[in-house]
Amino acid sequence: MLRNERYRGVVHWNTSEWRKDPDTDKRKRVARPRSEWISYVDESLRIVSDDLWEKAQRRMCPAKDDVRLKAGGKPKYLLSGLLRCDVCDAHYTITDAVSYGCSSYHDGHACSNSIRVRRDRVESILLGPIRDDLLSPERVARMEAEMQEFYRERVRLIQTQAAEAPRELRELASPIERLRERVKRGDPDMTTDELQAAIEKAEEKRRELQEQEAGAALSGRAPSILPRAAELYRRQVALGLEGDPQATLKARVFLREWFGGKIRLEPLPDGGLMAHWNQNVGALCKGLGSCGSGGRI
Repeated sequence: MLRNERYRGVVHWNTSEWRKDPDTDKRKRVARPRSEWISYVDESLRIVSDDLWEKAQRRMCPAKDDVRLKAGGKPKYLLSGLLRCDVCDAHYTITDAVSYGCSSYHDGHACSNSIRVRRDRVESILLGPIRDDLLSPERVARMEAEMQEFYRERVRLIQTQAAEAPRELRELASPIERLRERVKRGDPDMTTDELQAAIEKAEEKRRELQEQEAGAALSGRAPSILPRAAELYRRQVALGLEGDPQATLKARVFLREWFGGKIRLEPLPDGGLMAHWNQNVGALCKGLGSCGSGGRI
């Protein structure tokens, strides 16, 4: 809306054209170069002055040295953006030099939850076990052993399906090519839409077969990925707790998946907080299930 020049009375014509795709016979809109536009001014359409218009454009495109560009930024701490108030669902944000608090309460008392928690304490309780225990080599080794049985049956099934995939892929190539030629030439027996639908169905089958081939290769080695992934995430969490900004950004991606997207902080009558989250145990290896978890902080 802020870039619509009709608000200052400028009307543009001939800005685009419709072209027909020769393969699909469908029409699509294509933008014309600015030099081909036909423009004129109709003062009866004007709502804003040229001066106000220019100010709005400058606001949307600030200079490179504009100090406002340096305001804000990416989350600085590992848990920023993950902590949510269980009362109003607002984010728990840094409210002073050392503590998180409900942003809705601290920005106008729109929430009744006034309980704050020290950042170092919540990080120690929620991230300490990940760094020191959950991602420890011994725990990961047990997880790896438990997954082997799950993957053994899955790999057998996928590899059986994938064994037939190359032959079926070769058999699909010729029919797809013939259908495309019929679309280009025109066909007396089938409409263009019918031919296109047949092509899309064959392409979908081809994608399924290609995914089966890729899945067979990945599933066979997935359990062996766990130790390396766990070591990487453990190192990123540890460096993030020490204040490394790059490690913080990388660890936050893992933590968001691990905690199921958010951690709910429930205020307790005694002034404490109870943390609840949906732990995604597939964060180390995508595709696994999840289970509930929680703990008092």
